[in-house]
Amino acid sequence: MIKFLQDSLIVGLTAIVLVFCVSSGVSAKTVLKMNHQFPASAAGSKIDQWFADEVKKATGGEVEIQIFWSNALGAAKENLTLLRGGAIDMAGMSPGYFPSELPLFCAPNSIPMAMDNIRQSSAIMKAFMDKVPAFMEEAKQQQIRPLFFHLLNPYLLVTRDPVTKLEDLKGKKIRTWGEDLPRLFQAADAVPVNIFLPELYENLQRKVIDGCPFGVDMVLSYKLQDITKNITEIVIWEGPAWGVWISEKSWQKLSPENQKKILEIVEKAREMELKTTAEEEVKAREALKTAGVQFHSFKAGDLERWKKASPDFFNDWIDKMQKLGKGDAAKQTISIWKEMREKIK
Repeated sequence: MIKFLQDSLIVGLTAIVLVFCVSSGVSAKTVLKMNHQFPASAAGSKIDQWFADEVKKATGGEVEIQIFWSNALGAAKENLTLLRGGAIDMAGMSPGYFPSELPLFCAPNSIPMAMDNIRQSSAIMKAFMDKVPAFMEEAKQQQIRPLFFHLLNPYLLVTRDPVTKLEDLKGKKIRTWGEDLPRLFQAADAVPVNIFLPELYENLQRKVIDGCPFGVDMVLSYKLQDITKNITEIVIWEGPAWGVWISEKSWQKLSPENQKKILEIVEKAREMELKTTAEEEVKAREALKTAGVQFHSFKAGDLERWKKASPDFFNDWIDKMQKLGKGDAAKQTISIWKEMREKIK
């Protein structure tokens, strides 16, 4: 009898506790698993960890983001499938891996000579998401939501021999990627060579290629200053890099209050990214100069000749989007892009 009364008391107390938790608004902890395509040591990765820490702090521990670095939960090209299938809640991934599924998001990640600096890159990408409904619709169709995008310092021209005029590029073998960059260098009578990043150092060392577009801080990271001593001050490419994404299903699980807190932290992360990326460029330039790297100017007239000889990448992209039924969105995107590029110098 005593044992029965004890068991009844325990059950009753448990029920009271559960009722109290529900009535007092105490919510269960939400753990979001994030697959990340980069190691924790990368500059942008440190901002992602800061973001995760701030989310946990701001939500009082109600939302915790657990980051699995270096594709620990799946390959980079699997992230979209993993997000849609619910295997992961978030991903640090580049839209460039998914040109068929995310063609609008891919454009600023690939079109060359279309942005000049990191502030343009940050502001223009945010404007696309805020002002062109088709961007968020495209993401929604894939059952995902972008939160913010990382920045890369401008990709200048890194070469074995000095390049100061258009003729210097003739016959040079230059590392490229995607569809547009090879066409840019073909217009300069250079030879585009598609090479993956892990193979970059060896191919430069073996003279398989003569140069590559790269950010000055990335030159240091890949130790290219050991074999290439020339950088030309010409922005080959600038734009947003990988983004932090969350599945729409996981986003809707969060309370409106926690969603608002996360978006506030997103804005802080964007500002932190600008500051950190700019500081990395300054430090890298000094380190490269100390290592004997020479920075060269490029003839302004030759740059204009190069651009005139190159394809019209904007119009080509609009034509491509037209075939996908996204022509109006593409035109709006390019209009905003050109306007903001002129305003943000």
